[in-house]
Amino acid sequence: MTTTAPVQLDTAVSSGPGRVRVAAGALAASAATVAVLLATTPWGDRLDSSSDEVLSYDKLLEVRDAAWSSMVLDSFSYAVIGMTLGLGVLHLARSKGRVAALVGAVLTTVGGILFAMGGAAFATVVWFITADGLSEGAGRSLVDYANDHVGHLMGLDMAGFLLTTIGSLVLAAALIRARAVPVSAVVVYILLTLAQFTGLPGRAMDFLQIAMMVLLIGFAAVVWSRAQTAGRNG
Repeated sequence: MTTTAPVQLDTAVSSGPGRVRVAAGALAASAATVAVLLATTPWGDRLDSSSDEVLSYDKLLEVRDAAWSSMVLDSFSYAVIGMTLGLGVLHLARSKGRVAALVGAVLTTVGGILFAMGGAAFATVVWFITADGLSEGAGRSLVDYANDHVGHLMGLDMAGFLLTTIGSLVLAAALIRARAVPVSAVVVYILLTLAQFTGLPGRAMDFLQIAMMVLLIGFAAVVWSRAQTAGRNG
């Protein structure tokens, strides 16, 4: 006589909440990293992509080593935020707002990846422009050439930033429809997101985006808490 062992459902059920907690933890850690970088600005003054001269050789030289590592870290963290934010909203908006959450998650994921690609490339170009093995004249010529071709210099990360911004607004709409988190918090995030396009000076923009990161950390905490509740209920 043969017997069949009972199917073990506990592991399958608990693995879902576990993955959600990993995403929530990654979102919180990445948002905190970006907040610290914005507070300390190791890359120097914020660049103005609408200026005739986006890059300045002398300013790049002052922050060369710190700029490369911090820009790469910022780009990576931004990509993680783009991916995990969508996952968090998908976890909370399981019925109402599900389609908007899916569309927003795709946009923030693609945007985060593009931003990371562009940011890493930009940081590397800046590092080589100010390299010791390159003469100052050659470095300044490269800066002039880069300023004449801003699209190639910053096109990818600007496109990634725009896609992530649009995606985050779609995700916010999904959260409002699902009533998954306090609507007032979502409205504040939407207002801060839109305020990025009002032409704020550099340091004011830094503090605005720090506030956005704080809200994302709070959202990650909600996702973590809901995942634990779902695990116990399962």
